[in-house]
Amino acid sequence: MNNNTLSFIRKFLIVVILQISFNSFSQSDTSQVQKSDSTGFKSKLDKINATMEKVVKYSPLPIISYSTETDWMFGLTKYNGFRIGSHGVPDTTIQPSQITSLAYFTLNHQYKIGTEIDLMFGHNKYKSHTQVYYLDFPDYYYGVGDNTDFDNERLVNSRNLDISTGFEYNITTQYYIGFYYNYNNFFMLDYQDTLDYPDKIDLVPHKGLQSGVGINFARETRDNRFNASKGSYLFIKYMNYGKWIGSKFNYNLILIDYRKYFTPVNFLTIATQIYTEGRFGDVPIQSLALMGGDNRMRGVYLGRYRDHTLIDGQLELRFPIVWIIGGTLFGGLGEVAPDYGKYTFDGIHWSGGAGLRLMVDSNSKTNLRFDVGFSQDRMLFFFTFLEAF
Repeated sequence: MNNNTLSFIRKFLIVVILQISFNSFSQSDTSQVQKSDSTGFKSKLDKINATMEKVVKYSPLPIISYSTETDWMFGLTKYNGFRIGSHGVPDTTIQPSQITSLAYFTLNHQYKIGTEIDLMFGHNKYKSHTQVYYLDFPDYYYGVGDNTDFDNERLVNSRNLDISTGFEYNITTQYYIGFYYNYNNFFMLDYQDTLDYPDKIDLVPHKGLQSGVGINFARETRDNRFNASKGSYLFIKYMNYGKWIGSKFNYNLILIDYRKYFTPVNFLTIATQIYTEGRFGDVPIQSLALMGGDNRMRGVYLGRYRDHTLIDGQLELRFPIVWIIGGTLFGGLGEVAPDYGKYTFDGIHWSGGAGLRLMVDSNSKTNLRFDVGFSQDRMLFFFTFLEAF
């Protein structure tokens, strides 16, 4: 989710002050008095960390931001990470689960309300994921294809209810198979302005219900699925949206997501991801494969490029800075095309950036994430829970 620049700078200054304090202390002499001070200082930091984790566990986090399309936005977000079946003991053999909820509203009378529930239970034998979002929120539309002009952005208002649910079963030690259902009903979809321009597309036919079912396959070897330092993850999903299940539109979706994690030295984790998505058939324009966002190709506005197929990849370096604070450097390459035979080197887009991490739940290794991403068009800020991938 985007956060305003002033909020990001304020939090960054807090991090800098903490690091300066830590460095100043660590450069002092090693007398017994200094050792006692060190112990006291570390104890204070541990107390701050414990208090912070309690705040995150029991209290929602306020969000304030500003953008031209929304005016001022105010909201609350709540995250809880936990391990089902660990009985309060941080058993790292049990993969973590999480519940995230949010509610935002803007001075332009727009809003987002939603919750995501991602569970792993039965000692990693069963996985379930459910999300429910009700949105009345604007997005910029630049057209379809890989060569759309940034200056041709148009603000589109949409209102929709998006419900997804899936369940996976562990068929062997590392492999899961499951089913998925998606209900996404667009009640409203229209341009905010009434101006006519040469390539203007009528959005009214793209309103309506998208209803689809599918199957998925996964291979999971990560040590922590929300903040991995080693292992890999492969996820393959096929979906069919059709009138036979109540959908206004008929199309198929195939998605492949592969991630690999290395920690060659204990102060550096290398995270990599390759992702592709293809949608074939009568696909509504708002549901084409979208490049960008807060997880992939950070720095590219979500939907800046869209088409029937997408391929992107990213690499991220994760490292500790001081105390519970870490940092990241990341970069990505991606492209969209009408089909997989139309990709060219000239159509590749890039993104890059850096971020700070604040550990807010040591049991599930959950971080609060502050990212700034760059692309050829703009700079974007992101403030949310969990790693990008």
